Amino acid sequence: MSVDKSAAATFRLLWETKKSARSSLSVDGIVEAAIALADAEGLGAVSMQRVAGELGYTAMALYRHVPGKEQLVALMVDRAQGSPPAESGKEWRAEILNWADAAWDFYLAHPWTLRVATTGAPTGPNELAWFEALLRPLAQSGLAAENLVATAMFVSSAVRDLARIATEILPSGSDYGNLLAEVVQSDRFPTLASLTTSGTLEDDGNVRPALDFGLNLILDGLGAQPS
Repeated sequence: MSVDKSAAATFRLLWETKKSARSSLSVDGIVEAAIALADAEGLGAVSMQRVAGELGYTAMALYRHVPGKEQLVALMVDRAQGSPPAESGKEWRAEILNWADAAWDFYLAHPWTLRVATTGAPTGPNELAWFEALLRPLAQSGLAAENLVATAMFVSSAVRDLARIATEILPSGSDYGNLLAEVVQSDRFPTLASLTTSGTLEDDGNVRPALDFGLNLILDGLGAQPS
């Protein structure tokens, strides 16, 4: 089986932090500077040359520690995530909701992470810690082992994508329902027409209630599993 050398190099970097004996430059310092830049100006502002300039080095000096931007971004995401929320000792449902709250806060604090493509399963130490912190209460719910990863993927993806929408959406305001009422006909869009008439389609730009509703619906289903 062939090995993706780039993926292997990224994996090693995620788990090893080295500092050159001849330089004060380190992987830690590079990653921290890159995160600060992304937090301030977005992911598009991050380049090896720009990060090097922020640190007072040449881009070539950075390449001695980090092979390229792909690896740098992977390191940035894992470092920015930090540790998952500590176990509270509460029942599994509360632990999952607590995990979702913490993940939501992380994404809104570092919205650039939502622009990073998901290219595979989590591999970094912090990413795996977050994965474990979600799998553990899901396992305690009585969910079958073969369904744990799929359910964790669904929950984490829902949190991530709705957080992305929350950072991008521009509220339409109270005119949204009125605008729809002008074009939505009951013969073509019966459900939308009914919702428009009842006034439940106003758009205030707040997507968090959708996440809370969806999560609780899923957790209700998990709680209703036969023992």
